[in-house]
Amino acid sequence: MKKKRFNWFALIMFVVVAYFVTILVSQQVNLSHVSESQHLADKRLEAAKSENDKLKKQYEDLQDVNNIERIAREDLGLAKQGELPYQAASK
Repeated sequence: MKKKRFNWFALIMFVVVAYFVTILVSQQVNLSHVSESQHLADKRLEAAKSENDKLKKQYEDLQDVNNIERIAREDLGLAKQGELPYQAASK
């Protein structure tokens, strides 16, 4: 009866394949994290763009003398010289 020898080639091939599978899985996990981070960054960017547009609109509104006067009258309760400020009675 022949004595069966240990198959080194099979062991080395198993180790090499296991190594590459481990690397592949690790890269997929990292890619998933990067994709999630990109998605969150895109959400923050859209929120920042929306806020920026809102602030630009406010800035443009503050360049108009009529809007400045309206804000001064309504929000700050100011009046022109010789005018009496009107304030509605609250219930």
